[in-house]
Amino acid sequence: MNKHLYLAIIAWLIGLSTTQAQNADQLYYNTFALQFHYKAASFVVDTPLVASAPQAFLLWSANVYQDSTKSSLSLDQFDANGNFISEHVVPQPGKLLPSLLPKKIFRMKSGKGYYLLGYVIQSTNLINGIPVYSTPVLIRLDQLLNPIWVQKLHFSAVTTANANALIEYNDLIEAINGDVIIAGRYSPSPAGQQINILVTRLTNAGAIVWNYQYSTNFTCNANALALTEATDNNIILTGYVELCTSGFGGPRQVLFLRLQPTGIPVTGFAYLGATTESAGTKIVKRTNIAGNDAFFISGFTDVTAATGAANRQVLILDVRESGTIVGSFHVGDAGTEESNDLVIRNLGNENYYLYLTGFTTSYYTAVSKEVFYLQLRYLPGSLGLVEFSTFPQTANYTERYGLEIKAAGKDKFAILANANYITSSTSSTSTFTNVLLRDLSTTNQQCIKLHQPPVGSINFSPKQLTVSPTALSFKPYAEKYIVFQKVFPKLLCGQFTVNAYDALNSGVIEQRIAAPTMPLNKVAPVTKLETVNIYPNPASNYVFIEYNKPITSKVLVKVFGPDMRLLKTIDINDNNRKTLSLDGLPSGLYFIQVGDNNKNETFKIMKN
Repeated sequence: MNKHLYLAIIAWLIGLSTTQAQNADQLYYNTFALQFHYKAASFVVDTPLVASAPQAFLLWSANVYQDSTKSSLSLDQFDANGNFISEHVVPQPGKLLPSLLPKKIFRMKSGKGYYLLGYVIQSTNLINGIPVYSTPVLIRLDQLLNPIWVQKLHFSAVTTANANALIEYNDLIEAINGDVIIAGRYSPSPAGQQINILVTRLTNAGAIVWNYQYSTNFTCNANALALTEATDNNIILTGYVELCTSGFGGPRQVLFLRLQPTGIPVTGFAYLGATTESAGTKIVKRTNIAGNDAFFISGFTDVTAATGAANRQVLILDVRESGTIVGSFHVGDAGTEESNDLVIRNLGNENYYLYLTGFTTSYYTAVSKEVFYLQLRYLPGSLGLVEFSTFPQTANYTERYGLEIKAAGKDKFAILANANYITSSTSSTSTFTNVLLRDLSTTNQQCIKLHQPPVGSINFSPKQLTVSPTALSFKPYAEKYIVFQKVFPKLLCGQFTVNAYDALNSGVIEQRIAAPTMPLNKVAPVTKLETVNIYPNPASNYVFIEYNKPITSKVLVKVFGPDMRLLKTIDINDNNRKTLSLDGLPSGLYFIQVGDNNKNETFKIMKN
């Protein structure tokens, strides 16, 4: 009887482990019908105010109903299984999807709560009774999602002369002193005049500290898409500048711009070298070296394919605070690959994992775009592929693309994606949101498909920019923030579970490294389980295996590749330390399974 009970407990534990360690795909919508849209642009994984509360993540979205009178920028709260909890909105009646642009949400570092950035084109919410073209919305909330301040930004004196100005922010960060810095683009008119970089600094009370537009000696359009703060409190931006071919427009090139904390330019570069176009969409600080920090920039670049045509691929740059490029790489296959977001994990000794999402057109014909999860291993001067996976589903969508990636557990990532779904017999589509989970602790390939795009290097030539700031007189205006209706989840694949507590302690860096670089043995400890030790990890040409359990039957060690193809097998016949050779295997991720007929344990090992 005890034996049967023991086996039942073991089976239950194995089943529990299997269900919790799963990839997943969950759809979110307001009403699954034509002319309804729920399009998230940013999300945050976070613990609730108290441990017993259900919150696990928040979505910041464009929420459009069929008659559009209920349209809004929408903040929606969900539990660990992705079930709806609450909704707050910034109402924008009468606005359709192209005019509603939620941008970013992030959790405060200097306090408790959140900042949200949005943008509305030709909002029906007037400023001083005057309709304006651009309405940037900036919100500070407490940890319970109650508003501390909700405001929109525009000129201090709004007139018919400046009401049509383009004022659009794309990204925001919280500075080390608690200020908020937002960056984007500005033009006196959305058509016919040069578009310049725009950066605004505000206090945590919402008051503007300084506000500049920046023109360059290229006299072409430019746009800041992402920013971060250096150890010396300088502000580092990326995005693109255009090479004028007609008027102010032309092919985009990666931008690097360094500003003092006061907004005064230090240096700027356009990185030239793409076959036609390139741009930076995310920048992450990876060091703590005042005056000489290192940053990863991700985005896209065009390279020359074998046919001679331009081929768009994921771009990875390693740059210093001076603007010097230390490493430049591209990742992609025969179609198009673009990256929209990047987070990193510091492995020590200048080694990093990079995790990205975006879209690919290389592997499918039934859909025009598919979302990807990309994991890379960076060592100084080299970049290696760990995994490139997609999440193909039978759901009726025409395209799907990843926008942001966040830690969703200790070794789990959540990807925010949007897709155009066919909801009726007509060819018209509605845009809805997916949250995808890639659980690296599972060895199965449920919900995903693996691919092997090549990784290559690319040369860029930094072109020095002369950057000129011009002060603009903006001020905040009050905006509305109210409780609203509901969002519905629909599980498409796997089991959906987000662990916000583990995510916050996962070591994943979203915007800047928060502590000095730690030794490898502290950041990536040796794997130690109850019966088996395998080390070192990462490994070079071999790993050691210590099997500490009494050997009563044949024990096998099996090495599997990332596609779970068996590559090598050795026997263990005593408790002495064994050496497993990795010679002949390329750099990348491997799974090592150790055990007998009764129990197996699986370990993830990275080979340099």
